Amino acid sequence: MAIDFDQFPLEDALIRKDSREMSPVWNDFMGTFYQNLIGYLSQYGIFIPVVSSAQRDSIQSPVAGQMIYNSTTSAPQIFQAGAWKTFTTS
Repeated sequence: MAIDFDQFPLEDALIRKDSREMSPVWNDFMGTFYQNLIGYLSQYGIFIPVVSSAQRDSIQSPVAGQMIYNSTTSAPQIFQAGAWKTFTTS
């Protein structure tokens, strides 16, 4: 039986600390979570964070490939080669 994500325990009490195997509880949860995620993404697509230019500039350590939707410029942006680049259609 699947467990709702909000009710899922943070630690798996049935797993040994030196083991790489998940208990049946975690296996069940991960299978259900994966199926739900695929269903959601296939219906709605992905969502990227919507932030203003000021909020974007306050991101302390952006990483290459990080994406945002800039609400100040009304454009999607990606952090690449040390700078935020705006997606263009041309």
